Amino acid sequence: MPLYSEAATKSPYWNEYLETMPRDKLDQLHLRRLQAMIKYAYENAPMYRDLYDRAGVKPEDVKTLDDYIDKIPTIDKSDVVAYQAKNPPFGDAIVRGGEEYVNIFYMTSGSTGKPMMEPGYFKDIHQQWTYKWWAHGIRQNDVFYFAFPFGTFMGFWSAYFDALMMGCQVISSGGQDSKGRIRQILELKPTVLCATPTYILHLAEVARDMGVNPAETSIKFLTMAGEQGAVVASLRKAMEEAWGARALDLYGISELWGSTSWHCPMHLDRLHLSETVAYGVVLDEDGRKVPSGGRGEFVLTTYNATVMPLIKYRTHDVVEWHLEGCDCGRSWLWLREGVLGRTDQMVTIKGTNVYPAGLQAILGEIPQLSENMEIHFTTEADGDAVTVKVEPIGNVSQENYPQLQQQVAEELHRKVGVRIGVELVPPKSLPRYEQKAKRIFDNRKK
Repeated sequence: MPLYSEAATKSPYWNEYLETMPRDKLDQLHLRRLQAMIKYAYENAPMYRDLYDRAGVKPEDVKTLDDYIDKIPTIDKSDVVAYQAKNPPFGDAIVRGGEEYVNIFYMTSGSTGKPMMEPGYFKDIHQQWTYKWWAHGIRQNDVFYFAFPFGTFMGFWSAYFDALMMGCQVISSGGQDSKGRIRQILELKPTVLCATPTYILHLAEVARDMGVNPAETSIKFLTMAGEQGAVVASLRKAMEEAWGARALDLYGISELWGSTSWHCPMHLDRLHLSETVAYGVVLDEDGRKVPSGGRGEFVLTTYNATVMPLIKYRTHDVVEWHLEGCDCGRSWLWLREGVLGRTDQMVTIKGTNVYPAGLQAILGEIPQLSENMEIHFTTEADGDAVTVKVEPIGNVSQENYPQLQQQVAEELHRKVGVRIGVELVPPKSLPRYEQKAKRIFDNRKK
């Protein structure tokens, strides 16, 4: 017996009613859900009672979305980690009695500091990836291959569970090395490859070294998260050409239980927020709402974290958001080109704000460079400085390295407006990563 009707299988929507709900009705729904979540957290989680009492705000004070923006204090990872430290492992961030309901447990990767504990309830992580997959044509007869070492980092656990929920076959590559994974792909013939963008490109490189053309394998879709991926045109082109497959990006935040925004099927420079699981707003540095089309910090409240709610959570991700709907038919807000930078990774050089994500995008457009790079922040006598380490691709002759290094430096100067140091290193000499790639090294004097 089929899992889905013929009409459902043909539909581009996982939940057409919610995905196409008019913005005014969607905002009314958000207000009701925010009010309920704020009340629930205030009454059950000591962290929120403490925060809101100190801010002089009660749940009943939130009567409009503007009240939520203006009155509810923001939190970020450091706040949650501090409250957890009072009574490890979960501390005052978890709701009273929540320990009884915790049946899954993860931690943030620690890439931006001390890991944050993520206690949860299994039902809270369902149906976050399914919207993207369904919109792009993945169906229950597809076979997923997870090229990911499952551990306490949330990573692709939510994707794994969602693929099972959709009725798809899933294959976990476990402790296989990269060559072993290529051999399994050839033998088991999965149609969907799930990994970080960096590792997707690395696997293609390994396959070619083995004499295998990745574009001739069974893979039809590349689904990814953890780093800037297919929403960046140069990365999308590199991955799709390597594998002969459609690359689907996703912007997720581990502590918000994975997926939050996903690739529009019509406009590949856009990511739609899953407004069934979160409410998002973009704020300026003074905490004021940025108009549609503007840039600022993405601040989220998740509805599905019932054990440890996260309300008005600062992601520190800089985005450009749009509320005018999309001609793919969805009313959900969208982000142009995903994450443009991070407020906590910005460096100012001679009065110019420089974001690593912006440098990565520029370097990705230079065809003689590989996708692997490192960005190093240092402190010099006249202030902060940035140096990028980049690799040439294999067919660039060594005698052309000085010319290429100068070309990269000039391109960065032209687009950024200040001088960026460039160090050209031998091909394939920078580390490859299976999980989130470490690209940013902050060695500035504190």
